[in-house]
Amino acid sequence: MVRTTSDEAHDHPRDGVTATIEVPDAWPGLAARLEVEPGLTFLLGISDSGKTTLARWLLRALTASGRLAALLDGDIGQSTVGPPATAGMALAGPGLADATLLPAALRFIGAVSPADQMLPLAAAIKALADRASVMGAEVRLVDTTGLVLGPVGRRLKFHKIDLLAPRHLVALQHDGEVEPILRLFEGRSGMVIHRLSVSPHVVVRSQQIRRLYRAERFSECFRGSGPLELSLSDVAVQGSWLAGGTGFGHSELRGLSNELGTPVLAGERVQDEVALLVQGEPSADGLTLARSRLGASAVRIVEADAIRGLLLGLADQENELLALALLQHLDPRSGRLVCLSQWREPTKIRIVHFGTLRLDPSGAELDGSPVPSESHDEPGHRQAV
Repeated sequence: MVRTTSDEAHDHPRDGVTATIEVPDAWPGLAARLEVEPGLTFLLGISDSGKTTLARWLLRALTASGRLAALLDGDIGQSTVGPPATAGMALAGPGLADATLLPAALRFIGAVSPADQMLPLAAAIKALADRASVMGAEVRLVDTTGLVLGPVGRRLKFHKIDLLAPRHLVALQHDGEVEPILRLFEGRSGMVIHRLSVSPHVVVRSQQIRRLYRAERFSECFRGSGPLELSLSDVAVQGSWLAGGTGFGHSELRGLSNELGTPVLAGERVQDEVALLVQGEPSADGLTLARSRLGASAVRIVEADAIRGLLLGLADQENELLALALLQHLDPRSGRLVCLSQWREPTKIRIVHFGTLRLDPSGAELDGSPVPSESHDEPGHRQAV
């Protein structure tokens, strides 16, 4: 094991912080193998196993000879390329300032846990990997979340690895905990599996430390933010039941308001399901009556106050993330959406992605889920906005 000075603090790099890390003996050998067999390398391991530190160490080692390399950051809860709730790609190589890993491209995920975002996350990493290849990166390193255990973790990692088809699959493990995933790829043509032990010097971070790190990164995204108004006729909305169906007229909204016992600000139908934006808590009897009269298999209720602060992703026509935003007001009837953002060029926005996370402009995560309740077979059943 050798000592080296780097700007990475074990598995939690912070830009501008210089730390001395212990480099396990196996790392230089891995770097040498990747040097002669470049391609896409996928890093696998539980949280606090050293994936990010290894990724950034490899990035420096592999670019020292003049190669152009890319780091693909899919660790949406503890992102180092771009803010949390996004997947990012950064380039490193000759003439590029790689110390801060400025993102060359970002994709919006909208959550800090991959459990309910498996498809968006896998698709985002694939798109970023392709983009890095087009930009000339021979070496592409994929840093991932620590969700590897249990059926959900195995399913997520299997499909991501299967989709990306890496040349090198690098597993960091304590005691064979990721072997159930590795066995799925044993003998896969064109793929080499590398098994590394977790360094004893890796720092384990508490959930509170992780949450504080996210708040700090989010706060950078909203510092100096101002109101940004968008017309729903000029943008496409993704990830929300609202602004995606056939709207109700004024008279129907008044009738629904009377039935539910609370103002219904907007309502839309998508096939046999209905979404309503309300101001306040509707009565249970009124919800049952409304569902019956509307002939809907499900009525999804979105409370206006509950989506204030919802994380949004403002993307261009290529679905590349321009900036994050926080929802302040949504009125499908007038076609207005008001959010807080650092972004000041509304004409470049083509897609508004709705996330599942609510934030204060300070970056703190707000309690309470923004997802709407649903009148369904089971009371309290939830669905995404």
